Amino acid sequence: MSIAMIPMILLSLFLLAKKFYPLIGEIPDQGKQKEYAAKTDLYHDKKFHNERDFRMLTGPRQKESLRTKPTSRIPVQKIENIERADADEMKITWLGHSSTLVQMGDKNILLDPVLGEYCSPVWLAMLKRFSDKALAVENVPDIDVVFISHDHYDHLDYETIKMIDHKVSHYVFPLGVDAILKGWGVDQHKMHPLGWWESIELEGIAYTLVPAQHSSFRNPMHAFATLWGGIYMKNDRHSLYFTGDCGYYDVFTRIYEFFGETEVMLADSAQYNDAWALTHMTPEQSVQAAKDAHAKWLMPIHWGAFKLSSHDWDEPPRRAIKAAQEQGVSLATPRIGQTVDYDDISSFNEHWWQIFD
Repeated sequence: MSIAMIPMILLSLFLLAKKFYPLIGEIPDQGKQKEYAAKTDLYHDKKFHNERDFRMLTGPRQKESLRTKPTSRIPVQKIENIERADADEMKITWLGHSSTLVQMGDKNILLDPVLGEYCSPVWLAMLKRFSDKALAVENVPDIDVVFISHDHYDHLDYETIKMIDHKVSHYVFPLGVDAILKGWGVDQHKMHPLGWWESIELEGIAYTLVPAQHSSFRNPMHAFATLWGGIYMKNDRHSLYFTGDCGYYDVFTRIYEFFGETEVMLADSAQYNDAWALTHMTPEQSVQAAKDAHAKWLMPIHWGAFKLSSHDWDEPPRRAIKAAQEQGVSLATPRIGQTVDYDDISSFNEHWWQIFD
């Protein structure tokens, strides 16, 4: 390498860092780190830790399937306009992967919104959405609460947040994610960071951050710098539990012990692999988790949009249906973009992915 090239290389690295660093986001400062250490024994060594012994890698990666993506883009039910639900209703609109709009009463709650074409800070073909987008950013309605389960790029998207922030009244999320949002220009008065089992009530709905077995890894230099978790939400009529990304363990039994029966459980049911068996549930485990949590209805999510593992793209619902039939669990499988009225949830059982067989 010529010495003359070194300044050019350094300049290129600087420009790349300047371009992508905002997408990566800030990390909690030392003051916040001291707060976390005082709040929970699960924060030490500048990192959050899981409740049980945990390791990221648990074995060799499974062989890559030849069907990790469909042969053509998945058609979805396009959403042009979303009316607010009535005060006694609960409606759920799955937008692909984990992104979901929950309408509990007359409040709009958006879970892990990733509405772009990629779940990555760089436009890699392997991480491009393989389904059509059900909800364009410009058609997002006014949102009362955005919940972010953790900082991974397939759950927290810079472009989406920047484009919808003016429509959002509140953000609820695990500790540390506020550092990222603040760096993106989100008003701190809209932000509500929570630790596990902490709750906040916003306009008649109680939101409780619940534990999950997972990780945070947005900044490769600062893994586990922010917390992760699921959300349990409840008003005077309805309840819903969103697991976030979560490996299977006894938290689901504790959810039932703490809250009682849950009407709908949105469960991490895909992107599993033997190589990271502690971080995601298999479809069979998600069905067992719904039984543990005493959920009346299970909706398997975390599939249908992005390829992040090596299994068939439509394997998660097929395996979940078989397990649910064997274990007596009620399962709903709406199309991406379909709005499920809880009072009519039993009618959403179409095996729509079979059109690609």
